[in-house]
Amino acid sequence: MNEGSHEATDKQKTTLLIGFDSAWTAQNSGALIGLLRSDDGTFRELGPPQIVDYRQAQAAITEWQVEFAPEKTIILLDQPTIVPNTTGQRPVENIVGAIVGLRYGGMQPANTSKMAMFGAKAPIWPFLNWFDGTANPLEAGASTHVFETYPVLTMIALNWTQPDLSPQGRPTGRLPKYNPERNKTFSLSDWQYVCGQASAAFSDRGLIEIVQWIDGSALKAPPHKCDQDGLDACICLLVALHLAEGKDCLMVGDLQTGYIVAPHSVELHTELDIRCYETGRVPSEWVQKFRLGAMQTLLATKA
Repeated sequence: MNEGSHEATDKQKTTLLIGFDSAWTAQNSGALIGLLRSDDGTFRELGPPQIVDYRQAQAAITEWQVEFAPEKTIILLDQPTIVPNTTGQRPVENIVGAIVGLRYGGMQPANTSKMAMFGAKAPIWPFLNWFDGTANPLEAGASTHVFETYPVLTMIALNWTQPDLSPQGRPTGRLPKYNPERNKTFSLSDWQYVCGQASAAFSDRGLIEIVQWIDGSALKAPPHKCDQDGLDACICLLVALHLAEGKDCLMVGDLQTGYIVAPHSVELHTELDIRCYETGRVPSEWVQKFRLGAMQTLLATKA
């Protein structure tokens, strides 16, 4: 069957791919979308993004695991998963935030003083514990992997930026202004642009149901915050697809202080390396290109 076929055969081993634009706090909701990918590259779609809080996300993922018995589950979560610092920002935010800022974006620092998000009783911790904690992107031995990602960094990696038409005319371009909650900066054309880019990425893989949802969302004028949550969940899912397809990805940060996973691009990798030099860091210690499971395959071959 072709890469874009929808039904994964029963004989094929499958991977459950999850994009979760998280709720961040117990009071808020985010969006979740899932997809089954067979080892032969075929897919089974599991519906459009659904609005969920942390408990509902955990229940939905667990239900899919029970129903489909995937060999592996890969969850790409848009929220910091390793937050040891009590104040300030994590090193990964210091590195990535500069790249985002060059494109007129901002990055929220994560620390445990933000009790609702990262305190001892924050909902992210039981969610991570349920799925065996934060995974190491450079190792692929576990059956369930939860990785932190960041849709903004993914858009930069995939070159989903817009030309900078301001007097400064930055060659990096600018990030799309597609958050409908920010009335002063929201751009409907930017919303439609991001939807179009995401739609094309899923269309290339023959994922018609997801494409239909994104295309329908693009027609909303204006969209609501829940629509953006769903779109960001789809962008998280794209990173999961990159991992499952064995494509090059980037791990920015480390396992002690926190990291972010995004698709790899030569331009982004270079820019991150330069930022490391500027901040007195060794680039190879903070920015690593990897393919999920590649190290394990290499070790098995040498054994």
